[in-house]
Amino acid sequence: MAPQELRSGVVTVPGALREAMHKALAAILFVLFSSVPAFAKSHDIFPVSCDVLWAAVMNTLGNPNDFNILVVDDAGQKASFVVVGETTPYKDMVALAAHDSGCAMKLTIFQVGADNSDERGFRNRLNKSLAKLQAAKPAKPAGATGQE
Repeated sequence: MAPQELRSGVVTVPGALREAMHKALAAILFVLFSSVPAFAKSHDIFPVSCDVLWAAVMNTLGNPNDFNILVVDDAGQKASFVVVGETTPYKDMVALAAHDSGCAMKLTIFQVGADNSDERGFRNRLNKSLAKLQAAKPAKPAGATGQE
């Protein structure tokens, strides 16, 4: 380097090196941005009808020790609620939509920090409620066609 460049604090980078740095930066950014959807959680798909899943959701939210229901839209199968015991109550939401032969659930639970215990708790309670509802449902007799 020339002494003049050292005194001014500016170092010039040759064109080929600058181009290689730009290409490397572009490649790193491409990898980072293309991998973001892989980390995003998609909607939960349940192999039951939305009516059955909605009954399980309402059963789950109906426990006043765990949730306070703010708004329920039975026709749209959406509900807003608050998790009981939170220091900062956030408005959380669950919505159902028919998806192929099952039902998609979009769950939005706001929680500060890396711990997602409220979301895990809701999902666990929902799965237990769904299992109870399915166990209580009478089984179709063999050979039943559903028409009488």
